[in-house]
Amino acid sequence: MFKLKIVISTIIIVFLVGCKSTVPVKNFDNQTIAQYGNASNTTQSVERSIVRAAVTLGWKTKVTSENAILATLDIRTHQLVVLITHDDKSFSIEYKDSTNLKYNGTKIHRQYINWVTNLIRSIHAQNIS
Repeated sequence: MFKLKIVISTIIIVFLVGCKSTVPVKNFDNQTIAQYGNASNTTQSVERSIVRAAVTLGWKTKVTSENAILATLDIRTHQLVVLITHDDKSFSIEYKDSTNLKYNGTKIHRQYINWVTNLIRSIHAQNIS
């Protein structure tokens, strides 16, 4: 009986540790723009790639200035807002705001990292196509 209690306790601890619901908020700075061959990027081509990538993944975008795009992702009752700044060589994604993502000033829902990472991959894919 004692061994059974230890096994059950161990399983519960492993389960609780594995179900961490928040992670530290991370900004993704200076992401190098993917390039195909010798073609050079322009600020406008990078902007188009970012907007196409975001829209393809269900993000809403608003170009706020020549080198900045505000992107919003709505999933059910959750909302994530990020600011994407860029030039012709790199881009950065900065957390701006959220709703129902357990943001407390330093930590946020663990899905935040996945959503932004998927956006980064999509931007790279759009830029080389």
